[in-house]
Amino acid sequence: MSSSRRVPAAAAAVHPPWGRERQWAQVLALLAAAASGSRQGGVLLVEGPPGAGRSRLLTDATAHAARSGFWAVYAAADEVRRAVPLAPLSAALGGGSAHAPPAGEGGTAGPAGPIDARPMDAGPIGTGPIDTGPIDRFRVRLDRRLRSGPVAVVLDDLHWADPLTLAALHSLVTRFAARPVVWILARCQDRGGPTVDRLFAVLREGAGAEYALLEPLPGAAVARLAAERLGAHPSHELLGCLEAADGNPAALVALLDGLAEEDRLRTADGQARLTVPAGRAGTGEPAVSAGRAETGESAVPADRAETGEGAGDAPAPPRRFSTLVRHRTKTFSPAARLLLDVAAVLGRQFRPDDVSHILGETAAATLPALQEALESRIVVATHDTIAFRHELVRQALLATLPRPLRGALHRQAAEMLLGRDGDVLRAAAHLARGARPGDSQAAEVLHAAAGAVRAADPRAAAELALRALEISGPGAAARPRLLRTVVDTLTRVGPLPRAVALAREALNTPLPPDQAADLKCGLSSALLLSGRAAEAAAACDDAESDGRAREEAARNRLYALTALDVPAALHEARRATGPPHGVRAGEPAVLALALWRSGRLGDALRVARTAVDSPQDGSAGPRHIPPRLILAAMLTRMRRTGEAAAAVRLLAADIEADGQAVLRAAPVILGASIALAQGALDAATAKATAGLAEARQAGMPLFSPLGHHVLAEVGLRRGDLTMAEDHVGRLAESAERTYAQGDEARALAAFGAWTAAQLAAARGDRAALDDALRTVHRDPRALRRLLAGEPAAAAWLVRVAIAAGEPERAAPAVRLAVRLAADNADVPTLVAAAAHARGLFERDPAALRHAVEQHQDAWALASAAEDLGSVLAADRDAAVEAFDRAMAGYARLGAERDEARVRRRLRRLGVRRRHWTHADRPPFGWASLTDTERRVAELVAQGLTNRQVAARMFLSPHTVGFHLRQIFRKLRINSRVGLARAHHENDTSLRPDAAPRPARPAPPAV
Repeated sequence: MSSSRRVPAAAAAVHPPWGRERQWAQVLALLAAAASGSRQGGVLLVEGPPGAGRSRLLTDATAHAARSGFWAVYAAADEVRRAVPLAPLSAALGGGSAHAPPAGEGGTAGPAGPIDARPMDAGPIGTGPIDTGPIDRFRVRLDRRLRSGPVAVVLDDLHWADPLTLAALHSLVTRFAARPVVWILARCQDRGGPTVDRLFAVLREGAGAEYALLEPLPGAAVARLAAERLGAHPSHELLGCLEAADGNPAALVALLDGLAEEDRLRTADGQARLTVPAGRAGTGEPAVSAGRAETGESAVPADRAETGEGAGDAPAPPRRFSTLVRHRTKTFSPAARLLLDVAAVLGRQFRPDDVSHILGETAAATLPALQEALESRIVVATHDTIAFRHELVRQALLATLPRPLRGALHRQAAEMLLGRDGDVLRAAAHLARGARPGDSQAAEVLHAAAGAVRAADPRAAAELALRALEISGPGAAARPRLLRTVVDTLTRVGPLPRAVALAREALNTPLPPDQAADLKCGLSSALLLSGRAAEAAAACDDAESDGRAREEAARNRLYALTALDVPAALHEARRATGPPHGVRAGEPAVLALALWRSGRLGDALRVARTAVDSPQDGSAGPRHIPPRLILAAMLTRMRRTGEAAAAVRLLAADIEADGQAVLRAAPVILGASIALAQGALDAATAKATAGLAEARQAGMPLFSPLGHHVLAEVGLRRGDLTMAEDHVGRLAESAERTYAQGDEARALAAFGAWTAAQLAAARGDRAALDDALRTVHRDPRALRRLLAGEPAAAAWLVRVAIAAGEPERAAPAVRLAVRLAADNADVPTLVAAAAHARGLFERDPAALRHAVEQHQDAWALASAAEDLGSVLAADRDAAVEAFDRAMAGYARLGAERDEARVRRRLRRLGVRRRHWTHADRPPFGWASLTDTERRVAELVAQGLTNRQVAARMFLSPHTVGFHLRQIFRKLRINSRVGLARAHHENDTSLRPDAAPRPARPAPPAV
């Protein structure tokens, strides 16, 4: 329907739309010239595709004109009222149906005369004289308005205008060319037919009209529009997604609003990011990534893997955007729409002859439709193919196709590819989406494709093989081979539980011996990575046939033995020399692991280096556990942080290069442990959280206990005992799930118990502390493992025993530490740990000084300095010096609780150290709290009394009360209940990966 709007002079200020500065400058220049007193108007012709911001530019121009003293009117033509002559002008100027004014009225313009209404592309406008009464009335109305000032007439969507309106516009523009009338006329680009084309051409050539083409917004304008719409700067990934809009403002708004409505955006630190993983099209079809090569992610050649509907970097298109794309294509010819539908099924890139083949036409016959699609910019021409401009656009088209139709088109495409050139990979990508259940030929093609990409892209191979399993059905002859492929690839990319389940399913059916042996080897590998060593060893028992399966089974069994019985594993690894065991002399990776777990760290490190440097021919260790992983873990636990960080970086690169996505958690969690040792607590928290998420996704829990230990240590150092308690519990749970029996299970139990003991000591929970210490000391081999991997553990156990008045309880730990140091004289961490534990146990300052100088673990060094200060209590100056060194070390590590404890010890010696820094803070609210006040608030909100808070923070209850009064004043509350509520609303202490447990009342800390 035609519409008009007269904007009052008091309209709000208008700024130029993003990316339309040049067109806005043209508007301003025309309005300024008409308002300058020169009595000269002008014409601006505006064109742009649908959604390009035409209406926004025109309404802003109308508002600005009204504010500048113009009589400004806006109207738009529409399809419905196209049959009504002069509808847009009547809506804008009024009086189209009124009687003619009295003769002589109308000012200086004079009578309009007859209008020539011939088609404008036929030469001079007009087909003969027609009734000029309505045009005269428009002229009179303009004359009246011009008596009080300049006029701006803004008309939109003229591609829907009737011929009489276009002819009248030509007449009026011509007659008022010397008057201060600004005409802004707009239409949709390349629409409207020859009549409107002729009008725009005549006005440009004869009336000197200016021309403004609304081209796609540049990248900077897209970013500014997104920031304005979202209230945050778009991330690089989000900007890549927004490229789907092709710089079209309406499409951008639909895309942004759709992502926001579907909760697929997250704003943090002033930046908006996508929250959904890239690649799923949301079309309800299986996700097969064989087509990812076009984005550089796969080894499959791009021209052979371009059919993946889950391919690309874009998330699924929001419904708003899909609706807009489909609405836009409704204006296309039926032939163009059909071509785009077929092309969307073929893939991001497609060949014109492939489309022609499926349509059953010649390439020449499809040329008009293809040209129309190219002109729409939905697709673009590349060197030798046609490509969708953006994956989201293709997915939006796919989403509107019924699934049965998509399946039929995929099958047709696969038949074409197989019949024409035998292209298995491209055909497999189509069959994965279009094959019907029971199609054995399709299953064979998918299996062949999985084998072709298995080495280079195991995730794609797993997806293809899984789809082949779905199609083949339970009784298919090829099912055992398919299952072996699936189990092997899932063991590389995860999830491991699915690999185990599928292998067990296959082994429950009768299989030839060689196939059963193969599947048992695959099952044992998946079980090893799942931490289920006993089950892995059992799976290897019947897997010894010959050749590769026998060697793999022997390696896996030996690896499992290192987790179940370390002395036996060490004996087997040393004596294995070849057949009949199938383990080559010096299986270095497994031997290194056995040496490490037996407490021979120096020897283990040397053998691990040899394993990494040896040519990897599949015999250096379990196939899915690379030697560099074992080396990186050793270096990390030995606190050789520089070398460990380099090894972790190389490990991460190897994992990506080998396609072993199931191991991605390992370098991330090892990196978290390194960051903890360096005192980078924020980095340690972020890496451990990310690594644990990777481990959960892959179902690979081997490093999860270490990840939870890192997070528990961060909580302990910061005094956040709620966080520490949560991860102590999760550490115990993950340890129980990882190893159910054997030496590794006992070692993990001791490791978890030591972490739990630290928490109990911090809480002052004597019963929990005693229970945890009993577990720590229960098994000497497990305790030896703990002391070998944690250089601060032995001294900590001594300190706790002395504090409890039971120093003899720590004697076994001291003896083990000293023995470990003797067995590993070339391992500085163990030598320093033994000196530290013995020096504290025997109150030997010389041994403690040696530990302070030799410790490579920064926290253990600070702890040794603190213990030295306590031993030197009789020598005040020496004690103060040692405590100062300890406090500085704790401060560098972010160990706030430990730093506070040493500060209290210094106060007892009459020394006060400043522990605050000046910061500009607001007077009220959470941001106004000091670090100490914030920590007090967190503990009180957890339900602790002032005395309990004082014990944890090493303050006096009086000082805690003072801080609490300041907190109440700054937060404008008057009760602990109000503080708990305010703390919850502010969410200052909760961690996204933790489910906090209620704090327990406790006596003063040990």
